[in-house]
Amino acid sequence: MVLQILLYIFVPVVTFFILIVYTKLIRPPKRLYDIFRAQGITGEPFVPIIGQLPEIRRYRQADATMTYQENLVRKHGNVFLLCFGPAIRLIVTEPDLLADVYSRTNAQNYIKPPLFNAVFIPIIGKENLLVAEGQEHERARRMINPAFYHTNLKAMVSIITEQTGKAIIDILTASKTNTNEPKPIDLQVQLNILTLTIISSSAFGSGFETIISAKDTIIQTFGKVLDAIVYRSLRMVNQTPILANLPFWKKDIVDNGARMIAELVDQIISDRRQGRSTSMSNGPDLLDLLLSAVDDQGQPFTDQQIKQQALTFVLAGSETTGNLMSWVFYILMTHPDVLAACQEEVERVLPNGVDPDNECLSDLVICEAILNETLRLYPPAPLVARYCIREHTIGTEHPLRIPVGTTILINNYILHRRSDLWKDPMKFDYTRWLRDPKTGLKPKLVHPYAFLPFASGTRNCIGQNFALLEAKIMLAMFVQRCNFELVPGQKIVPDFKITMRPKYGLLTKVSKR
Repeated sequence: MVLQILLYIFVPVVTFFILIVYTKLIRPPKRLYDIFRAQGITGEPFVPIIGQLPEIRRYRQADATMTYQENLVRKHGNVFLLCFGPAIRLIVTEPDLLADVYSRTNAQNYIKPPLFNAVFIPIIGKENLLVAEGQEHERARRMINPAFYHTNLKAMVSIITEQTGKAIIDILTASKTNTNEPKPIDLQVQLNILTLTIISSSAFGSGFETIISAKDTIIQTFGKVLDAIVYRSLRMVNQTPILANLPFWKKDIVDNGARMIAELVDQIISDRRQGRSTSMSNGPDLLDLLLSAVDDQGQPFTDQQIKQQALTFVLAGSETTGNLMSWVFYILMTHPDVLAACQEEVERVLPNGVDPDNECLSDLVICEAILNETLRLYPPAPLVARYCIREHTIGTEHPLRIPVGTTILINNYILHRRSDLWKDPMKFDYTRWLRDPKTGLKPKLVHPYAFLPFASGTRNCIGQNFALLEAKIMLAMFVQRCNFELVPGQKIVPDFKITMRPKYGLLTKVSKR
């Protein structure tokens, strides 16, 4: 009797669970998979629930994440299907199709993927440029654009040079030993701390420097929260709403870290409104510009929106630039000819150890070319995703129907290494980016969508000019004042989490030049 009762309860519950799993996790992705297969798109086999996750993890553990991506392109071509767990991804590295995906005409057809929001909303909220959609995003973008005008960026040069100068002194001090041989340091860690300090100082001004432990709180907490978010994402926790709300898998780190940072930024905004803190630049900083910004109806941002926009700048503007600079110095230490050319230019443009300023930055053409070539081979954000909310068609020669629910994944790492788009694609050749000495123009690309380190279209990186300005100043000052030697025997491989960085760091001996 008891067994019968249990069966009466158990069978319906199991049946209901199977039905839910099928309707939510199996049927929708299989439908998308079949639609693309019917259009001639090949890909990895459809495997319910887990997809290619075991294979992805296996390659990741073997330090071959990007090798896996390259193998897929060789196997399937520049457009193919991949199952990331229960979700279908349409991988696209074809410039003609990317031109349509990024076009203003199709901008209304895409939003950021739900997974993207699940990852970032816990730390920066949803009223900011990174995750906002539609009219809210357009309004915020129009209000924030002036912050990155050339005149405002010029005022922030002093922050970048001051913080970089301090960081160089700290690194040289940490490298000193009782012998003439400098102590190895993880240069990647130091560069990420520096870029986080620069963007935080630019966003929060003197409040960042004067509030007790503000700097340490932001630097340490941001790092811990980002690591926890990656940990949860790789285990499908953030992708599963029920699991995402359970108090496990480092959720306490994400929640407590986000709360601490939010409280600190609230205090910084309050101090600025009441005149207890000021900009550290020669003009208004990002916080000043956010506080004074108004929309077409004359309405300003709320304090909540200001906080979230500022946090977005800090999140997006530190990790990416820090990792870019890690790859730049890796290149310099493994390409003596590139380092020599960079040193010669810096000595000529910045004689006697003077700091870079607005007058001379445009003369650092080799530094600029080195940055662009590093962005080509080692884009800090190698994967960009777009989620389709309205069915449409991309491509003209071979039109491809994109149904609602499709997530398009754009792999810039592969795109930037295509042999039909780049001469000697695996060779680091900064000369391909040198401007024409007569016109000052960059060489023309084979295809305008062959190089996309900052994405494109209406959602391209709004801070790219700030990032390039910051990177050029950092490169010039470090090369001007330091010698670098890569510690031999270490393994340098690209590792993709939220951004792409050297997986095991960048052990370097740094000495005064």
